[in-house]
Amino acid sequence: MELPSFKDERIWRILSDFWTYFFITFLIINFLNRSALDFLIAPFSVIYVGILALYVGTKEFDRWYDIHESRHPGELFVLAWTAVIFGLLVLSAVLQNGYRVSSEAIAVYIMVLSVFALTQKSKRLHERKKMRRRK
Repeated sequence: MELPSFKDERIWRILSDFWTYFFITFLIINFLNRSALDFLIAPFSVIYVGILALYVGTKEFDRWYDIHESRHPGELFVLAWTAVIFGLLVLSAVLQNGYRVSSEAIAVYIMVLSVFALTQKSKRLHERKKMRRRK
């Protein structure tokens, strides 16, 4: 079995998936521990956003050069993030007493939504370009 290289989109997808699961789990644990680990949110956020940007960037670059093969729908990321953030906000309102959602978690959620919106626009533009080539 050949290992993916950093030139390959698969490695960025693997890292992106890992950091997504890790970071979401971390945010939930931090919430349940009443923000005891808040000092780690900023560095984890930067790592996660950086890796997600690299993955999305390589995926979009490959799409525009017609070498994009995988089907890894961003909708799953958006649904997961939405469920987690919404759930934490509801719990925060219900439980109160020190249970709060960090502003960094909200910022990462907004970034995930923004990246998804941009990739959807890029995908539609690329499909339109391909249609024009076929005519």
